[in-house]
Amino acid sequence: MKMGKKIMADINYKIILPTNVKYLDITHNFIELLKITWPEAIKNLVISVTGQEKDKSISIGNIPVVLNESTSSLPTCIYNAVQNNPAEYYLIFLGDAFISKRIDNREVDSLLKRLIENSINYCRLLPQFSLYRKGIVKEYRKLNSDERYGHSFVAFGASSEFIKSEFANGITDRQFELNYLELASKKKNIYFPDRVVLRQNMFHILPSIQKGKWDRINILYLKRKYPQINFSNRGVISLKYESILLIRKAILPFISDSLRLRLKANKRKYFDTDL
Repeated sequence: MKMGKKIMADINYKIILPTNVKYLDITHNFIELLKITWPEAIKNLVISVTGQEKDKSISIGNIPVVLNESTSSLPTCIYNAVQNNPAEYYLIFLGDAFISKRIDNREVDSLLKRLIENSINYCRLLPQFSLYRKGIVKEYRKLNSDERYGHSFVAFGASSEFIKSEFANGITDRQFELNYLELASKKKNIYFPDRVVLRQNMFHILPSIQKGKWDRINILYLKRKYPQINFSNRGVISLKYESILLIRKAILPFISDSLRLRLKANKRKYFDTDL
């Protein structure tokens, strides 16, 4: 038992926040919230920024900042941060993937230990409903190739090998997700041996920005729960858009592909892809 605890304590992980300079206000909010909900993680945090010339400095407290080319994609920001910050495992969050409640650091250590021991190269941190039930353990289940958005860019864990193989070629975050959406559309029904999805939202992730504006429900929750934080003064999405997002989240896992495609054709501006 003592040996197990020592192994868990020795896990070297990094948290990477890739962001554009236009979203640094949201990144600051993420950090302020992280100091409350997961203070143990601050020492492992790295910010990787695009959208600004590399000769212009960016200071975010004592947190290391990686400056990328102004046109670099977010995956490139992750790749470059990994090159300068070696670790056994990486946790990647977009700046608006707020960690909204207190995290039990022991649960994180246990998860990381299991991911490393089982050679899991990718772990989707946000759970999603699925009828695919293979490879279930306490924390996660295996990812199936047919799952739409099984590979999400919002929040995920990854090995350095995965990051190098997926992000070394300048791919964008949109193209990363599209590649796996295209695979899902082929209905090959393959379980990835080294890729998983968390079963519970143990990081209490609350994505809160939609097309540059606050999700009106989520920002209301955050402001009420954390009045000490001065959240960025951005606009909020419309009630109509909020309603469509809620309905979409509720029904898309259960409807047929043909019906989903018809819905997208009729409400194109509310969907990111035609797949």
